Amino acid sequence: MKSITTIQDLVTYIKNNSSWSTATVQNVINSLGYNPADDRPESLKELSGNLADCSKHGADGGFSGFCYHSETIAFFLHNRRDIIKNLELLAEELGEDIIKMVQGFGVFRYATPPTAGEVGKALWDSGKLQDNLTTLYNVFSWFCLEEISHTWFRYLEDNPDYYAELTA
Repeated sequence: MKSITTIQDLVTYIKNNSSWSTATVQNVINSLGYNPADDRPESLKELSGNLADCSKHGADGGFSGFCYHSETIAFFLHNRRDIIKNLELLAEELGEDIIKMVQGFGVFRYATPPTAGEVGKALWDSGKLQDNLTTLYNVFSWFCLEEISHTWFRYLEDNPDYYAELTA
């Protein structure tokens, strides 16, 4: 495998090892404040650290570009098709209904989970945004960030010397 020395290499790795589109991976990186064309090693190191932290602690911990409703809603709308595709793939992999899977997400463990109708509207109603669905739009954006982060973190775990080099 070609070594990963730039953010674009990281994008290519995630694209080739997940079901996310290149555009969505690049949008995650842009939202985090990085440019996929940036070839500086320190940028790759910082981005890698952010993705590793997200993978270990979850997106609700607060990551640039994924904190404010205006950011997460815009991100979800821009990447909706790919997010839905990946939610469907995960539900199928788990042998679970997509609605029940979303209702069981950890972010709802201390709150009343959304109704099946709310999840369905948030996912498939491409009409006017509904304020009462903002939490779901956030969750779907965080799902995308976390899944992409998990793909990268698995690479780091499989390559401990490289991981040590990036965290040094």
